[in-house]
Amino acid sequence: MEKEIKDLVLAVDAGGSGVRAFGMNRLGETEAQVFLPWEASHPEDGATEYDPLVLWETLKNLLHKLVNDTGVDPRRFAACGITNQRSSFCFWDRAGGEPLTPLISWQDVRVTPTAERMNKKPAFRLLKTLAGWGAALTRDTMLTATSLLELNMDHAITKVVWLMERDPELKRRCFEGTAVFGTLDSWFIYNLTGRREHVTDLTNASSTSLYNPFDLCWNSIFCKIFQIPMGIFPQVKNSSDHFGVLDESLLGVSIPITCAVGDQQSALFGHTCFTPGEVKISMGSGAFVNINVGPKGKLSHRGLFPLIAWRVGDRIQYMLEGQLATMGTLINWCVNDMAWFADPEEMNSLAEQCEDPGNLVFIPCPSGIRFPHFQPRMRTHISGLNLSSGRPELARGIINGFAHRLVDVLEGIREDTGVKIGNIKVDGGVSRSDVLLQTLADLSGCRVARSPEVEVTGRGAAYLAGLAVGFWQHEEELKSLGKNYRIFNPSKDLPWRRKARQVWQARVKNALSCFD
Repeated sequence: MEKEIKDLVLAVDAGGSGVRAFGMNRLGETEAQVFLPWEASHPEDGATEYDPLVLWETLKNLLHKLVNDTGVDPRRFAACGITNQRSSFCFWDRAGGEPLTPLISWQDVRVTPTAERMNKKPAFRLLKTLAGWGAALTRDTMLTATSLLELNMDHAITKVVWLMERDPELKRRCFEGTAVFGTLDSWFIYNLTGRREHVTDLTNASSTSLYNPFDLCWNSIFCKIFQIPMGIFPQVKNSSDHFGVLDESLLGVSIPITCAVGDQQSALFGHTCFTPGEVKISMGSGAFVNINVGPKGKLSHRGLFPLIAWRVGDRIQYMLEGQLATMGTLINWCVNDMAWFADPEEMNSLAEQCEDPGNLVFIPCPSGIRFPHFQPRMRTHISGLNLSSGRPELARGIINGFAHRLVDVLEGIREDTGVKIGNIKVDGGVSRSDVLLQTLADLSGCRVARSPEVEVTGRGAAYLAGLAVGFWQHEEELKSLGKNYRIFNPSKDLPWRRKARQVWQARVKNALSCFD
């Protein structure tokens, strides 16, 4: 009888602005959903951090809210899966569990000088040189990736070194073995299990640059070069695995925790992008483009490095990730700061009224342009305005600019890796724009499918958790659960696509020349 009531999987989705929890049934339907916000603090210029105790208290309150407000019986949960923003981490006391640092967000940018010093360190430069020689002889992907690596503020390893330099007492405790390191999933699991488990998964580990995604172990060479003790790290498990048991004191029942996975990897899995070449794009404040590249890691020589997408059993999948730093944020700027449109809906409506903006081209990069161009000094660029240009043309130009930049990323990955781009699945608030998705389909020549759910991240965590306990049997079964996608098929021919891309590429080249 106990087995019969296990008809839900509990998913926890921890993002930058708050945490969401819900139950998912065997049909892939969401039940009993709740959300609680939290806020980052910015104690100095460039800082983005959170109080780990506040995060933990919020999660506890969320679980109580889930049961109390929705009436769901916690005995129904067969398993729990956790997904979270990647590369955010903290240190805590090994014995007592008290935080020793804030949770340093992946968005924290205080470490640029530290990263520059790390890149100049003779031992690191020698490692890269030797790796380059080895890569030239063997064409080994891991050696090539090492030779090309330039540490920056996106890499958690630079923040770890920065923290230890800033706090010698923390460094001493790390070497003594009384302090431990963990990403947000690790901190949550540690507390959810009654401070019994210090674990993480491959996706969260590989997102820190402290973990070798090829040999599947913490990077002892990097740790030796930058004086980071290996004993601080959590045990690394598969994304779908057994991470411990939810302590009975929280909800009155013991629930196995069987998934930990980074947010973008979770969304890729939630979209069931299980075949190499399948793509998901999450369109929110920025846009994350993730492509499944198969069971062997691939890299782009222009700066995209392999990440582990997930590992289930003995089967591992890798992915590449490109991003547009601003999308929804830039739309809000057009509305609120520039007052070009009353709201995002008006901008979208005006864009739908304009089939062709003429010579108007809008290149959306207010904080620099990333892959495949990588020019951090470049700024948003508008060209081709004339006296016949109006707000519809401007709106359409903005929409076209976003679609072109996404295609830049997709084409760059295809050119650098040889992976053929397949279907594109999208989610996020900005993906509600029909005209944007149709333009993306036309420019890419690929079918674009929009999820009926704005957020897909938690779905991936639920799927992975359910697979670990037999709630679902295999990945093929999961494919049948993703229903009601809205399909956008390409409506333009190849000559039109080529001409549109040539015009765009010429304008980008001209704009880049202004910042050389």
